[in-house]
Amino acid sequence: MRLISIWLGLWVALVWLGECQQDKPNVIVILVDDLGYNDLGVQGSDDVKSPHIDKLARDGVILTDGYAPHSFCGPSRSGLFSGIWPFRIGAAFNAPKDYWDNRVGLPLEYKTIPETMQEAGYKTYCVGKWHLGHSPGHHPKNRGYNGFFGFLKGSWNYLRSQEYDPELDDYDYIYRGFDRVNDIEYITDNFTDAAIGYIAKAKRLEKPFFLYLSYNAPHAPLISLPSDRDPTVSPDRRSYVAMIKSLDRGVERIRGYLEKAGLTENTVIMFSSDNGGHKHGAINEPLRDIKGSYYEGGLRVPWYITWPGTLQSGQTFKKLATHLDIYPTLENLAGVPENRKNPDLVGVDLIPFFRKVGQSAPEASGPTHPFIAFGGPNPEGISRGMIRQGRWKAVIHSTEEPELYDLRSDIGETTNIADNRPVKMQRLLNEWTEWNSKNIRPVYNRTRAPNPLRLQLSVVGDQLVTMTGMPISFEAIGSSIQGEAVTYFWETFIPVRVDEAIFRDVWTDGVTSTSRTASSISITYPSPGDYIVRVNIQTERWLLWEDVQIQVVL
Repeated sequence: MRLISIWLGLWVALVWLGECQQDKPNVIVILVDDLGYNDLGVQGSDDVKSPHIDKLARDGVILTDGYAPHSFCGPSRSGLFSGIWPFRIGAAFNAPKDYWDNRVGLPLEYKTIPETMQEAGYKTYCVGKWHLGHSPGHHPKNRGYNGFFGFLKGSWNYLRSQEYDPELDDYDYIYRGFDRVNDIEYITDNFTDAAIGYIAKAKRLEKPFFLYLSYNAPHAPLISLPSDRDPTVSPDRRSYVAMIKSLDRGVERIRGYLEKAGLTENTVIMFSSDNGGHKHGAINEPLRDIKGSYYEGGLRVPWYITWPGTLQSGQTFKKLATHLDIYPTLENLAGVPENRKNPDLVGVDLIPFFRKVGQSAPEASGPTHPFIAFGGPNPEGISRGMIRQGRWKAVIHSTEEPELYDLRSDIGETTNIADNRPVKMQRLLNEWTEWNSKNIRPVYNRTRAPNPLRLQLSVVGDQLVTMTGMPISFEAIGSSIQGEAVTYFWETFIPVRVDEAIFRDVWTDGVTSTSRTASSISITYPSPGDYIVRVNIQTERWLLWEDVQIQVVL
């Protein structure tokens, strides 16, 4: 009977997956970087010409009151992909480059959007900036993506395939999967190429796809193509505006390919920015302040959702929305059953609040959120942030008195009315304090913590050359200054697979060894060549590895 029940459950799950996949829309989330609130034509810009992004917006829903989860890059992306407030999971800072600390980045214990979409039958692809951690477990291909083309850190030179990191005496690379890419021309256009390639691959596989296209434009450094620069734009804005032109070209090409491939009406596109515009050229007017601030200019972002044939075009949505709503929205678009949904999510499905083709009114009415809140404690436990409830917004400082604004009449937050409305101010402050009580201090800092692991690797007999069929032995001594027990893992690979070895186990096919987890190992190579032997030690939090290169001859 138990076996019958197992088979019945498996059959039901497969039937659900097969039936639902037929009707599942493709999803493209385009996230640009540090875009000013005013820096698109549809947002009212005087000098930015963005006809294709403007058309994308007008073909669907313009969310006028949409917010990023945080006011700068890494925490904002942690919130989007976990569906949880960044400070609730301790992701308060941009993740430093750290291959050895499992805590640095989007916490590994939280399920991500691509993992959910994979389980729902989607092919999942990540293109562009990652910025959610460097350790092996944090790599995009280990967090739910079938394909990855991009870089791991927070910014990039648009014309380079690699960048030198003087702090670690190391290099950062553009990766395709786990492999380095060497043919970068202009990275915004390269990302568009990769995105179209992944869409074409999913079409060939006849699978619905989820594509996260994370352009790093117009984030600094401001590097643009001469052909994109408009001489009528002021010199201090010219390169920044040209970078937006390259984004607009990308949107044009992607929508053009969808049309050519017959995928337009079955593809949802979301376009937004990870936070407010930066000081390097961006204009956030009429909002106050810039990236990094809890005023509107740091958090409120352009946001458009288009689904031709399903969502009525020309909509303007003025209710509160946050990127935390993207995860639950995609769960429902993917047809995830209630008992399979991520229980940690705090957002709402936005689609019922939009008018669909042929409908006179949305399915859902009323507010999307009773309030939205931001911020949390620093490493010392001192908190600051903001809360918005309808037209009212309170800004909470760490040392100064809180401020109150009426965004309906004062979108630029020019007049603090806290003294005029003390009851409203106190209610919002109480609401935010209660909400913030569930947030936690950062689980990682702005800079790397010292790795407590110590490791020595040696070849028995100092033997760096061996013959095929002859075993060669290695010994390692690993320890932790914190007294933790360490676990050993061994790998051997050819030198060109060094990056692949960082991010996953690449034990060479055909090679035999006496042990994979002991502190010593013997390896027999069946074919000649140069090989790297790597020993990894790790605890629950920390990793460390050492390499030695050997030569195998006939």
